[in-house]
Amino acid sequence: MTPEATRRWRLAARVAVATGVGAAVIAVAAWALGVRVNYTSSLPRGLYVASAFEPANAEPGLIVAACPAPDAAAMLAAYLANGPCPGGVVELGKPLAGLPGDTVVVDSAGVRVGGLALPNSAPLFRDRAGHPLRPRLGRHVLGAGEYWLHSGRVPTSVDSRYAGPVSDVRGTLRPIWVEEE
Repeated sequence: MTPEATRRWRLAARVAVATGVGAAVIAVAAWALGVRVNYTSSLPRGLYVASAFEPANAEPGLIVAACPAPDAAAMLAAYLANGPCPGGVVELGKPLAGLPGDTVVVDSAGVRVGGLALPNSAPLFRDRAGHPLRPRLGRHVLGAGEYWLHSGRVPTSVDSRYAGPVSDVRGTLRPIWVEEE
């Protein structure tokens, strides 16, 4: 390799390393400021900002980030890997559908909260690859600090149909830039 080619290669390598380090610094700073990226179909894809969850302000439709219970995390790890929740799974970014005191009924036809059917809520018994799923069928009365998550955007959303009620709500999510519907 000629000295000029070596010099160019070293310069390109330095630029690549500096770009990578810069991107990592920006990503860490954004995470620390509460910026979250949603790349799933459960919510509009885009950027959200996380803030503290106030149970007194909880209402159906409020978008939250919550961790599934450890037993659910173990069952869902293949779908939710590499996150900050117990079991190493990602937080579920979903709208609240059920609040403490609500009665949730899950059967093969779908989910009802307080007797009202949720859209796109019929549980799946096999995933897209044909692997068995174990929806949380039955009647659930949500206790103090328990919430039911549901995204009616897509029928394949991993939500409380499979994770059950959640109590580890990490924050609320507010969209700051999302794809248009």
